[in-house]
Amino acid sequence: MNWMFWKSEGQTKRLPGPKEPPQQVVNYLVTNAKMSPDLVWRLKAVTIPRSDEKDVIDVRVYDSNVTERNGVKVINYHSLDDHSALVIFDGWYNKVTHAVDKKKL
Repeated sequence: MNWMFWKSEGQTKRLPGPKEPPQQVVNYLVTNAKMSPDLVWRLKAVTIPRSDEKDVIDVRVYDSNVTERNGVKVINYHSLDDHSALVIFDGWYNKVTHAVDKKKL
């Protein structure tokens, strides 16, 4: 019998909350998307590691002022699943190679 029922094997790891976008993504938004650096640094990002690729992180960038005005409380990556219109950048970055790209829809 498993006496530590609160630590089940299938338990998912807690996802990180909102923070500044990763530097690789900031660089991508400024150079490729031609966004203003001042605007990009005011944005927030939520991330989730990929289970099949250890160095790749999925990231969503959004404006916290816009999400608040729309009544969306962003706690983690999945908070924006049903609010794609509020996502400015939905993509990934590689921690090792520093590659960044948008997700293919």
